[in-house]
Amino acid sequence: MNAYSVCEVLPDAELRGIVQQIKARKPFVRATDSSVDKLAASCSLQLLQLRSNLPAISSDVSIFCVFQSYLGSVTVVQQEFANTARSARADVAWSALAYQAFTGPAAHVVQEWLYASLVCVLHITTTWPSLAQAALGDVCAELAVPRSEYTSEGLPSHAMYKRVCGNDEQARQLLNRFEQSCKQLMDLNVLNYAKHSVLQAVDRIIDDQVQASASQWETQCLERMQTATRFIARLLDARLGSSQWTEPLEQYTDNALHTRFSLQREHELFGIIVDYPDSAAAIADLRTCVERHHSMHAVATGLRKAVQQRLLHPGATTSDILAQYISCIRCLRLLDPSSTMLEIVARPIRTYLRSRDDTVACIIHDMVSEESELFEDLANGSIRIDAEGKAYDEDCSLDWTPLPIEAKSVHGTALRRDADVLALLVSIYDTQSVFVQEFESHVANQLLAHDGFDAAREIRQVEMMKLRFGSAALERCEVMLKDVADSKRVCQSVRDPVYSALVVSRQFWEPSPADSFTVPPRMHALRDQFTRVFEALRPARSLEWRDAQSRIELQVEINGRSIDLSARPSQVAVLFAFQSTPQLSVCELAQSMECSEEFALSCVKFWQSLGVVRESASRVFTTVEDHTGDELVDNGSDMDNDASDTEDSPAPASRTDALHMHFNFIVGMLTNFGPLPLDRIHSMLAMFIPGDQTSIDELRAFLAQMVREDRLDMAGSTYKLK
Repeated sequence: MNAYSVCEVLPDAELRGIVQQIKARKPFVRATDSSVDKLAASCSLQLLQLRSNLPAISSDVSIFCVFQSYLGSVTVVQQEFANTARSARADVAWSALAYQAFTGPAAHVVQEWLYASLVCVLHITTTWPSLAQAALGDVCAELAVPRSEYTSEGLPSHAMYKRVCGNDEQARQLLNRFEQSCKQLMDLNVLNYAKHSVLQAVDRIIDDQVQASASQWETQCLERMQTATRFIARLLDARLGSSQWTEPLEQYTDNALHTRFSLQREHELFGIIVDYPDSAAAIADLRTCVERHHSMHAVATGLRKAVQQRLLHPGATTSDILAQYISCIRCLRLLDPSSTMLEIVARPIRTYLRSRDDTVACIIHDMVSEESELFEDLANGSIRIDAEGKAYDEDCSLDWTPLPIEAKSVHGTALRRDADVLALLVSIYDTQSVFVQEFESHVANQLLAHDGFDAAREIRQVEMMKLRFGSAALERCEVMLKDVADSKRVCQSVRDPVYSALVVSRQFWEPSPADSFTVPPRMHALRDQFTRVFEALRPARSLEWRDAQSRIELQVEINGRSIDLSARPSQVAVLFAFQSTPQLSVCELAQSMECSEEFALSCVKFWQSLGVVRESASRVFTTVEDHTGDELVDNGSDMDNDASDTEDSPAPASRTDALHMHFNFIVGMLTNFGPLPLDRIHSMLAMFIPGDQTSIDELRAFLAQMVREDRLDMAGSTYKLK
């Protein structure tokens, strides 16, 4: 007789596998006692009957009763077999019977029971630590921490199982039953056959912990999860003897936790970067996993794909892309100080930013804004940009570490590993001249927008830029600041309370648009007086007035009310024209000002929006003197009723009309300066049209309407002409 006839009811293939497992553990003993075989066959039928009576497995509290009932029945069969058969042959036969008892449907019962028991034990250990200490001994000592720090709160299965141990008495009973069940399994010597079920239950606990940590980026989760999984491993080692396995259970749980948690954080990495620095704890956890599994390249490749899909598209503004790039730089340098991951992820971002027209303008705006984090890098100034646009640190320490092997295929890692964020942004372009030119334009606009000669802020910005780009690159800005200082001294020498002029050097300032019209004689006389005094102080220089950027402070009195405002010289010239006659057509006004009719119409519309004149007939305007204030507002709001009634415009009719009047100025800006962002257009309108009260939200809605009407085009966050 051989071992294949021990359990005749089992298939030959299954029995053959059992015998191979038995041979691997102890020498095969050939027996001749036929009574053992008969008893084994009888017990096998009983076990098959018990397995067939198992209910359909469901994840609910009934699993405790199902498992205890099944385990008790198997224990009865084992005791009957052990009391009858006592030989080496009997030991071999019971090994085969134990395998039969804890495979198939029974394996799922073991898995569900162990999973539910471990959930409850974790809950008891943290809710009633003294009770768990008395029942489990030193195994639970290191897990005596607040429950909210490690358990998977909110998971349906955990909430369901915890109802089994709702109070301390129920918890004590459950721990006792768990201890008894573990002892029965040890006595049955079935752990080798239930190993797969044990590992699956542990895997589910790990999955629950990882799932519960999803989107929890403000605190570090890895350490508390390691505490829970190590507790489970040591508990099973002590109660089920899993320490005898080839791979220690604690090592298995540690590897499984790091692998699955790393995959989850890699999937969430894009969102983690968006929330940085609030998500710095999640970055620290991910770094631990990356260093353990050497998965730097895989993490970088996955993040690069997410960036290309979710960030680098026309729907994202340039400022948003730059903000994400800056966060990406800071996060990835925490993950990988060698900057190899950063080079892999940043390459498509840098390429895409070079294709945007307003990238340089957005970077300069953030650099000079004191609320921006780039301002700190600019103020630091320790890292310089050389002539080729590469960054180097004058105070770089001598500490050096070699680049990882992944850096061999990444160009530029060694060159940019020590550069700060601002240096990396500047290195997007091959030359630094584009940033210098944009900064010069920014400084010029800011100086022209000032009411006086206070340039302290601009002086500070220029000095910080000199630390970054060198003094030679900022020579034009130095000339601009000198022009402001010289203009202040000239105006103090002239001592004319009527005129105050900013005298600029034509070669170093951007060309400004010129208004083609004839200045009224009274205004011309005032200018001549200022010009004579200036040329006496500066004999080698002559003045050329730029009316488009000039402002006149005046007070208009009409119908018993006065209006204090700032207007351009061309707009004030309209009032001089109406002083001689109360009514003028656009054609007559253009002849009086010696300008085009379109230009004259835009100027008179300014006064119509303020209620100073009204349109009495088509393209004919009359001064308003015999009408009430309400009628003035009505006359000023009849310019474009269709535009004021649009759903997307939040401004009232008079404000919309004023915006339509400003459109000519906006067209002139875009013609002379190219594509401009919203804030630049708003600040330049305030400079060209002093006293204008248009908010940035009203301007945004108006420009969106112009884009819909196909009169402007929007590229990223900038507006440009069609």
